[in-house]
Amino acid sequence: MKKQILLFFFVIICGFFFKNVFIKKHFVKNVSECAFEVYRFEQDFFNMEVDSFKTVFPLLKKKYPTFFTDTTINFKEEVLLNDTLNSIFDSVQILFKDESLNLSSLRKGYCNYKSYFPRDTFSVYTYLEGTFDYRYPVVYSHQRLYISLDLFLGSEHSFYNNMSDYIRYSQDVQFLPTSCFLTLAGRHIPYPTLDTFLSSIIHYAKAYFFTQKMLLDIPSHILFKCTPEKIQWCEKNEKVIWEYMIENDYLFSTSTDLIDRFVSLAPFSKFGLDIDSESPGSVGVWLGLQIINAYVKKNNVSLVELLNETDYMKILNQSGYKP
Repeated sequence: MKKQILLFFFVIICGFFFKNVFIKKHFVKNVSECAFEVYRFEQDFFNMEVDSFKTVFPLLKKKYPTFFTDTTINFKEEVLLNDTLNSIFDSVQILFKDESLNLSSLRKGYCNYKSYFPRDTFSVYTYLEGTFDYRYPVVYSHQRLYISLDLFLGSEHSFYNNMSDYIRYSQDVQFLPTSCFLTLAGRHIPYPTLDTFLSSIIHYAKAYFFTQKMLLDIPSHILFKCTPEKIQWCEKNEKVIWEYMIENDYLFSTSTDLIDRFVSLAPFSKFGLDIDSESPGSVGVWLGLQIINAYVKKNNVSLVELLNETDYMKILNQSGYKP
């Protein structure tokens, strides 16, 4: 009996040891697989000394060729010595000097990305855009994500004083991973002819579904870059929103006015009701995401299959969506 007890505990201890060793090795392997390169162009450029410009600049051009395609610009006089750009750089340095790029979320997302697209990869390049064009906080090209750090300085930053409040709100580092994967999604989503409101809301919602899969457990208000109250309004009124679209025959409408009212970037959606201001501007895309979630759950569809599915009536019909 004692031998059996000792043997039992020996098996338990060995199992525990094996489990910990295996998990540790597996974890280390995952960390190495999920590593991606980060290149801080703005630091390398604006930290150049004027006196050593002629020596360092050719090396920088070789390292970052895509940043120097415009040969009409005098990078020393017009860029390196520009007071406004240097002021922006100083602000970026205060917030993003070291490891404050939300890289842990990006790495977790990258791990998930590699599990779906093992042959694909990307590197991160940070830079200063300078004109604060909030439409393009992140740009993807040739396996590179270009992040304009001057668009993630925080909603209260003085650089954004001329922006509307709903745009200022999204200029924060908490939305940086969201912006990256919403942008990256475009690489994997075919762009078909969008001839109805239904096709538009489902098509644009695909990027949000993709981002959900990359950034697991991402809160909906972070995903849609709006206040938690706006998302709570959607969840509370989901049935009302759906019935409103059905009763007004909007789903199969070809009116571009519906895109402006329920899809485009805006402070709120335009139902023509007193409570409009409580809604997010992209309530149509939020609705499209609910349809996609229902479709994928009911039909056990893979991410790749969903992204490539362009039969939007099929998605709706097979979703069984009915809030």
